Amino acid sequence: MAGAPEDARVPAAVEPMLAQAGPLPDDARYNYEFKWDGYRACLRVSPSGEIRLNSRNGNDLTAEYPELADGVGDMLGGRAAVFDGEVVALDEGGVPDFTLLQNRRTRRHALSFFAFDLLQLGTDVLLNRTYRERRDLLVQLEPGNPNLIAIPPAYSHADLSATGLTPQGLLDVARQSRLEGLVAKAGESRYHPGRRSPEWIKHALITTQEVVIGGWRPGGGRREGTLGALLLGAHDSRGDLRYIGDVGTGFTQQALDDLHARLRTLDRSTSPFADQVPRDRAKGAHWVDPHLVGEVVYRRLTSDGRLRHTAWRGLRPDRTPAEAVLDALG
Repeated sequence: MAGAPEDARVPAAVEPMLAQAGPLPDDARYNYEFKWDGYRACLRVSPSGEIRLNSRNGNDLTAEYPELADGVGDMLGGRAAVFDGEVVALDEGGVPDFTLLQNRRTRRHALSFFAFDLLQLGTDVLLNRTYRERRDLLVQLEPGNPNLIAIPPAYSHADLSATGLTPQGLLDVARQSRLEGLVAKAGESRYHPGRRSPEWIKHALITTQEVVIGGWRPGGGRREGTLGALLLGAHDSRGDLRYIGDVGTGFTQQALDDLHARLRTLDRSTSPFADQVPRDRAKGAHWVDPHLVGEVVYRRLTSDGRLRHTAWRGLRPDRTPAEAVLDALG
């Protein structure tokens, strides 16, 4: 429409398709991508090159990462586009580092948007095209600044065989490169917005869990006056928030200060957990409204659904509390 504001020409956001966790398939029907350690996001570009960036839960991240607009350049030739991908912060070796992404408010780090799927090009919505067709269109694009907008590799089963690699061998490459793991995607799969599909299988090298913060205990010693540990929850199949453990390691000083300030605004008088927190864990706890979502890495999950040997990875502003689910809770 003549006279319409430029941002009205930015395509609508698409809710991301999600992968199921499972064993890595060794199957000619699949393509294999590295699993990136960042924020899942939908990047939308208008015909004039204006961008909008949305997190997985729909939050507008455009103002937080304005430099990504410089990465688009003339790659689209005046066409609109919608990309699925990951916002990552890179360390000095060019490896995505989730901790650097968390600390970006106070320290600037190299940032990239890894575009691994193309959902719209021009007026063509590609959701019903196969994964292979979408990838073929994606790799034909040349980002204006490949350091800001990157198209990461994807390997067909035939690609791997030609180099003498198996999917397990590619997983070993991911391990040696300090990456999170692999995602196997069926070549004939369509894009199903908002659905967790068995056509995409993620195989992680580390075990992480999204958690809801339900309380905190004060610290002592060097942590006097700030956080000692967070009390963590996840939802069971009925939607109840259950206590699944705590975490007291893995924090930077900046993370402690930021979390302490945030949690003090969420104080409540009672526990938000549907079950009883063990007395030794609840003693001296400050309960909070369960609004903040984070992520921990852990070594073991007990038979009663408790995380053991946890370490904090960071807040997940791209997740909603309802998404923090632990299947072991039933």
